[in-house]
Amino acid sequence: MELERSIDISRRQSKEHICRITDLQEELRHREHHISELDKEVQHLHENISALTKELEFKGKEILRIRSESNQQIRLHEQDLNKRLEKELDVMTADHLREKNIMRADFNKTNELLKEINAALQVSLEEMEEKYLMRESKPEDIQMITELKAMLTERDQIIKKLIEDNKFYQLELVNRETNFNKVFNSSPTVGVINPLAKQKKKNDKSPTNRFVSVPNLSALESGGVGNGHPNRLDPIPNSPVHDIEFNSSKPLPQPVPPKGPKTFLRYQ
Repeated sequence: MELERSIDISRRQSKEHICRITDLQEELRHREHHISELDKEVQHLHENISALTKELEFKGKEILRIRSESNQQIRLHEQDLNKRLEKELDVMTADHLREKNIMRADFNKTNELLKEINAALQVSLEEMEEKYLMRESKPEDIQMITELKAMLTERDQIIKKLIEDNKFYQLELVNRETNFNKVFNSSPTVGVINPLAKQKKKNDKSPTNRFVSVPNLSALESGGVGNGHPNRLDPIPNSPVHDIEFNSSKPLPQPVPPKGPKTFLRYQ
């Protein structure tokens, strides 16, 4: 029984082992199939990698070729652009020089024209100034000129009359002096007043005769000349010097200059 039991157990184990072996074989086949598929896939991936590598190399070469071609085209395009720009610059420079010459010629023409206009205006201005200077006088100006001429003639007449009066009075004074000298037998020494003479010091109390032409009245009085003398000349009328009693020790008063300029009244 033990033997049978052990045989059964061994059979059961052998069945289990066989089942397990079959399962493992199945799994092994499946794994081998999967490994083969993976190998195929790896091989296919390697092929793809090599193809992609070749394609990448080709693309890199293509990119380098395109880059070199693009660089060459860019250089050619830059050269074309530079040549075009140089041509345009030359054309613009020529246009600028031509316009500059035209503007300079126009400026010279305008300057000449302005000079001619300025000369014409200067001539017209001189003509207008000559016309202005040679213009006819206004009636009020003519009237004023006539009035001023009349006033000048009147003033000239007044001045002539004053000069004649002055001469008359000078001759009258000379005549009176000569008559006085003839009557009183005096020969006065005529002196000259020097206004530029230096003034003496204040401490000098000796009086100085400012008028040396005055005769000695004491001698004249002793000779019979005095108040009430029948041969005495008449004094000048309205003269302040003859109205005041004469004092031999006191000099004659100096003439007072007029405070304002003399004004000549126009005769109506």
